[in-house]
Order: sequence, then structure tokens, then C-alpha cells
Amino acid sequence: MSAPKRPGRRPEEPGTYGTMARDEESGLGTAWKTNDPPAAPPAKPKRAERASGRTKRPPPPSGTPRKRPWKIAMEFLYNNLWIVYVVYVVGSLSILHGLKDEPDFDNFLDAWYFVAITVTTVGYGDKSPKTDDGKIAVMIFIVTGVAVAGIFMSKVTDWILEAQERALHAMTARKEAEMSIDMAKIKANVGASVDESEIQAARERKKQEARRRKVSLSPRMRAVLMVVGVIFIGAVAMHMIEDITFLDGCYWSIVTSTTVGYGDITPKTEAGKAFASAYALITIGVMAWAIGQIVSGTVEGKAEQDSHVNNFKLTPQWLAEQGGDKGYVDKFDFARAMLIAVGKLEASDFDSVAARFKELDVNGDGSLDAKDLMGE
Repeated sequence: MSAPKRPGRRPEEPGTYGTMARDEESGLGTAWKTNDPPAAPPAKPKRAERASGRTKRPPPPSGTPRKRPWKIAMEFLYNNLWIVYVVYVVGSLSILHGLKDEPDFDNFLDAWYFVAITVTTVGYGDKSPKTDDGKIAVMIFIVTGVAVAGIFMSKVTDWILEAQERALHAMTARKEAEMSIDMAKIKANVGASVDESEIQAARERKKQEARRRKVSLSPRMRAVLMVVGVIFIGAVAMHMIEDITFLDGCYWSIVTSTTVGYGDITPKTEAGKAFASAYALITIGVMAWAIGQIVSGTVEGKAEQDSHVNNFKLTPQWLAEQGGDKGYVDKFDFARAMLIAVGKLEASDFDSVAARFKELDVNGDGSLDAKDLMGE
């Protein structure tokens, strides 16, 4: 026997309560009047939003914070430092050339020559401000240049770190190419089918890698050749433009390239000043690149020298030793051996992890079950 229905509940809509309106003549219910509070009307948009016809943009999804515009701009300028450098040079040139009562900056070429020699920190001293306004402008110009140089040095540090990472990746790729041949030999020992084309392809990759390393110059050698070439070009150009000896041209070129700037030999002609301005900007960039190449080459060489992976040889004997006393190599042993072989991890890393596992494996069965985790 079913339980009686509660009065006031509408069967087809459970959970809704109200009263039944009755017709006065028939006494039958004609409509259902709910006692639930009426639904709230939809919120109207604000007056400003109605006027513009736009609604408020929804917030970004959680986990992806929206970057502020100034942060985006700073990242863009940091990744494109040449834009900052050009704006800095052009702005300084416009300000200095527009100063009054500055005879060294009246001529546009002289102002450009001063900016180039100053921004490269060569500083011959043959051009300088004479008025207080000029000295204030030059002081701001120099201090701003130091800030730009600091940003550039941080960028150079990033380049060095990237060079170290590239060296490790190249070393890993080279080792993987060598291991392809070793793996083919091991597969033959265990009776697995080995395709001859696979062995030939591995040998070809190894030959190509060795050929590439043999033909290409080292970063340090490229840097030295580039510096010698730039100094030679500067010496020949000054010898022809300023009519000085080739030795004096070499002297000027080295003094300018290293930003020493003694000032005893400086360009006197318009053509000489134009060349010196362009040469100072170019040679400083070349010197910075050369220093970066030398440091990168040193970092790469040290990374390869310090790594034991360079001298590692994958052999069946070494692989069999990874199984220890149990007499076979399981999946964990093989993964451990391969990661060590390509330099992804060191043996000490695995030993540390194995020691932690041994601490948790209280019953010594080689696996972690609920009893181990609960300490039973």
C-alpha cells in the first residue's frame, strides 16, 4: 500500500510547494500557485556598458595569469636589445646636436662622431662639451649608457648559459649515435633480429658527426680570425684615409677595438671621422661576439671534459654488470644503464633513489605494498 501523498505537493514537480486554487462554481482545482519566492530578474548591464554596447570581458581562466602590458614590453625589448640601442643612440645624437654654443656638436658629423666614440667607451677626448647644459646632457648620456651596458651584460650571461646547454645536448646526441652501433651488437648477442641497414645507418651517422666536428672550426678559432680580420681592415682603411703609416693604423685599430682610446692618433678628415664612427660601433660588437665565442668554447670544452660520458663505452659486459648478483638485467637495470650512458643522470643519483626505496621496503621483498607504506 502506497503512502498517501502530502497535500500541497505537485507530483510532476517534486520539491515544489504551494496551494491549489479552486474554481468557485465547481470547487475543482484550476491552477497551482507556488509559494516559492519568485526568481530574481536578470541583472541589467551598467549604464556605461549599455551606452557603449560592450559588456565586461570575462577574467582569464585560472592557472594562466594575464601579463601586464609593461611586462610584455620589457620582455620584447630585452629580447630585441638592438631596438633599445638604436633609440638610445639616435636620441642622444638629436639632443647633443640641438644644444647651443657647443662648437664640437654644431656639425652633425662631429656630433655623430662624439656619440659613437662615447657609447663604445673609446673616449679619445678630442671632442667634449663646453657649456654647463652640454655637460649635463653628456652626464645623462653616459649614465644611461651604463644602464644599457648592464642589460647587455645580462643578455651575454644568458648566451653563455645557452651555450653550455647546447654543448650538453650535442654531447648527448653524439653519444646516442655511437650507442646505436653498440646496441646493434648487443642485440646480436642476445639473438634478436638485427637489420644490416640499421647498423649501416648508425655507422653513417657516426661518420657524419665526426666529419662535421673535423671540418668546422672551433668557436675560439673563429673568434680569433674575426678579430684579426677586423683589426686588419681598420688599419688599412685608416692608412688610406688619414695618410698614416700601416703601423700607426694597426695601433689605432687595436686601441679603438679594445676601447682603450688613448687619443694620440685620431681622425682629422671628414671621411676619417665617418669611418671611425662606424668602425667603433662595428668593432665593439665584434669584440663582444668574440668574447662570447671564447667563453662559450671554454664552457663547452669544460662540460665535455668534466663529463664521464665522453669516455663511456656501452658493452655487453658493462650491461650485464648492472644486474648485480641476481644474474640478469631487468627493465629498471636497463633504464638505469641507458640514462647513465647518455649522460642524463649519474650513478650517484640512482644510488640515492635506491637508498630511499630500501628505507621504505621494510620487509625486503623488493616492492612497496600497503604494509610497507603503513610500516607493518
